[in-house]
Amino acid sequence: MRTIHYLILVLSFSSISWSQSPTTTAVNTKNGTVDIPGKWTEFHTEASSGQTYLKNDEGVIIAVAYNLKKAYPCYKSGVSDFENVQLFHQWDSDYYKENKYDTALLKVNESKISIIWKFNDKRRDNVFLFGSKGNYFLNLMVYTDLWEESKKISFLEEWYALNTK
Repeated sequence: MRTIHYLILVLSFSSISWSQSPTTTAVNTKNGTVDIPGKWTEFHTEASSGQTYLKNDEGVIIAVAYNLKKAYPCYKSGVSDFENVQLFHQWDSDYYKENKYDTALLKVNESKISIIWKFNDKRRDNVFLFGSKGNYFLNLMVYTDLWEESKKISFLEEWYALNTK
C-alpha cells in the first residue's frame, strides 16, 4: 500500500514539474507593451494606425493597436468606457460598410468593456475585439481561415483578459 501512495506522490510531482507556464509574446507599441498568448513573430507595423501585425508557426495572422482613445474622432469625453468602445466599433464598422464589406456583431460584453465583431475582406473574416484599458483602446484582430470562429473569439478574449488584469 505504501508503494502505491509513493507512486501517486511521485506522479503528482512529476506532472507538476513537466507543466510549464504558458508562453506569451510581448509586443511593444508606441503606447506600451501588449502581451499575447503563445509565440508570435512581428512582421509589420502600420505607421498611420500603429497596428502591429504578427504571425505564429501555424501561419495565423494577428494584429494589435493600442492607442489613446482621444486620438480617434469617435471618442467622446464624459461617457463611460463601454460607450466609447461602442462608438469605436460603430465608427470602424461604418467605414467597412461604406466600402461594401460585410460586417457582423459577434459578442458584446459590457461588464468586460469589449465588443467582438468581424468584417470580410472578400477573402476571409477579420475578427476583432475592441476593448478599453484606461485611456486607451485595445484593438485586437485575428485574420485566418485556419481557426474556426469560436477559436478566434476565445483567443481574442484570452488575449484581452491577459492585458486588462
